[in-house]
Amino acid sequence: MKSLLFVPTLVCLAALTAPAALANPHPNPFSYPYETLPAGKFEAEQYVDFVPLKVARELVDGTQEGVYGTRYVLQTELEYGITDRLEFGWYFQFQQGATADTPFMRFTGVKQRLRYRFAEAGEWPIDVGVYLELAENHDEIELEEKILLAKRFGALNFVANLWIEQEYYWQVKDTKYIYNPTVGVSYELSPRFVIGAEYWARGRFDDPTPDNGTASQTDVSDTPRSGHHYLGPTALLQSGQVFLSIGVYAKLDGLGDAQQIGDSYGKFWVRTIVGLEL
Repeated sequence: MKSLLFVPTLVCLAALTAPAALANPHPNPFSYPYETLPAGKFEAEQYVDFVPLKVARELVDGTQEGVYGTRYVLQTELEYGITDRLEFGWYFQFQQGATADTPFMRFTGVKQRLRYRFAEAGEWPIDVGVYLELAENHDEIELEEKILLAKRFGALNFVANLWIEQEYYWQVKDTKYIYNPTVGVSYELSPRFVIGAEYWARGRFDDPTPDNGTASQTDVSDTPRSGHHYLGPTALLQSGQVFLSIGVYAKLDGLGDAQQIGDSYGKFWVRTIVGLEL
């Protein structure tokens, strides 16, 4: 437990003692900001997703009961400013399941992406950028596209990501079409501390079940079979070269229902990002 608290504690202490931020932080952890790194700048970011789930445990008599477990997703992102408006990113992703047979962290794949903004902040009525990503995972090829929108009113900032994905699973020749929009708002209390709120959703454009009505073989822990909606508070602490962003989200769909065994989208979802400008 002490090791888990070390990095966030270090970031908090730095934010309280260091000068104003120079890094490129995420006030809302699920929404990519409009801003890009300046040309020649390099930044490393570590994402951690923490999702409590209810999973099945087999008893000695052969029956099963529901117990709580946790799914973790770790993603390391390296960012580089090619120009003042064009940014390159390279990701490495690891994932741990919540079930008894997936207790280990496994490497799932790599991603490459470009992020481009069309003008300087405030030049257009709404700041507009685009994001294109290619992922090569252990069982799929994935394309991801985003339109990045932002508008600032002094200390108040609004951001939205219009986000879609296409996932092709080559082993079973199955393609999935995903939507994942986000909307966030943040308020800068000081150069070191920002609070906010964020909504995000994840669902399918296509039918998640084949013609026989059974679940697809390639339904995996992060591929939804229906639409899911989350909303929660966010906070950002930042120093000269480091930031810590955190969001704690409650699932809005099925709000009054009990957590179902095997549902990979838990009642709560926590995301943290630690970023360091190098």
